[in-house]
Amino acid sequence: MTKILPSIFGADILNLQREINFLEEEGTEILHVDLMDGNFVNNIAFGPNQIKAMKNASIMTFDVHMMLDNPAKHLDDVLATGAEMISVHYESTPHVHSIIQRIKKAGRKAGVVINPATPESVLSYLLDDIDYILIMTINPGQAGQSFIEKSLEKIANVKQMIAGHPIQIEVDGGINEEIAKECKEAGADLIVVGGALFSDSPKDSYQALKEAVQ
Repeated sequence: MTKILPSIFGADILNLQREINFLEEEGTEILHVDLMDGNFVNNIAFGPNQIKAMKNASIMTFDVHMMLDNPAKHLDDVLATGAEMISVHYESTPHVHSIIQRIKKAGRKAGVVINPATPESVLSYLLDDIDYILIMTINPGQAGQSFIEKSLEKIANVKQMIAGHPIQIEVDGGINEEIAKECKEAGADLIVVGGALFSDSPKDSYQALKEAVQ
């Protein structure tokens, strides 16, 4: 079953507890949380301390997307947040396999993220070690971009590539109700949505998104 993963980066920063309560009332299972360092991507967002505070105030599973340089240096702090799912960018380190092993050893689900220009073939030697693949459907770190249509082809290619492996496909960036449906049809299991969910009418938007992927 395909799931919508709300991205807390798109929520009202001044009312995060209210937003978390809303998402839990709507039955959200997994919350997507961006960790951005201002170097690997231009933006700066939730650090480990903030993520841990949110985690302590929530019953949701946390999916932390590490968008930072030298992820190995910061991994212990991310593990300490209690997040159950942690993904690292393939482009951010030459030691992706080592980081994946550390995440798995800690009993968490491990994911690898690939940017729009990164071919899915780079993941071929990691398929026995990862739990999910996060396909960026915009260039990471900046909200308000348009979905890259070529991403649908990449999703379908990854779906074919992981055949026989218990790996989920996650997508993130520029996704609305219509695009969410297209991503599901291409093979996505987990669909991250920010701005299109936290709109003028979040409850209605969330319901429409969930219906689009059923």
